[in-house]
Amino acid sequence: MFGNEQQAMEMVQDTMLNVWQKARLFDASRGCASTWIFTIARNVRFDMLRKKQSRKDELSADDLFFDGDYPEQEGTDSNEWDLWLLAEKVAPHFAKLPPAQRDVMEKVYLEEKSHQEVSEELAIPLGTVKSRIRLALDRLREAIDDPRS
Repeated sequence: MFGNEQQAMEMVQDTMLNVWQKARLFDASRGCASTWIFTIARNVRFDMLRKKQSRKDELSADDLFFDGDYPEQEGTDSNEWDLWLLAEKVAPHFAKLPPAQRDVMEKVYLEEKSHQEVSEELAIPLGTVKSRIRLALDRLREAIDDPRS
């Protein structure tokens, strides 16, 4: 439904959290537990889709790299290209990120770990990992777009 495994996992996590927090509200006389859980999941899905719609201008990692400032990639080894992009555009600003954001970014983009793996490794909620990435990408975009830097 989301076209993204990470978002699906986040939906399941949010659903189970809601089930846990609202367990006292379950009334077996009104229906079975699975129906109640599926209703919560549906509501979480709608909330996530609404949130996604309201973030149409959200930054994607691709926005940082392909802004037209680069020469054509023809004849360039992909790994060399990636290293050049990092060194030229991102690296000077990366060290200025807060340590918590920098750690998450390193694990996701340099160590190529999934958001879930980072969440487990750092013992922080999946939503916190996603928030730190979003905040770090926003900071990097601002730094890259700033003509003074």
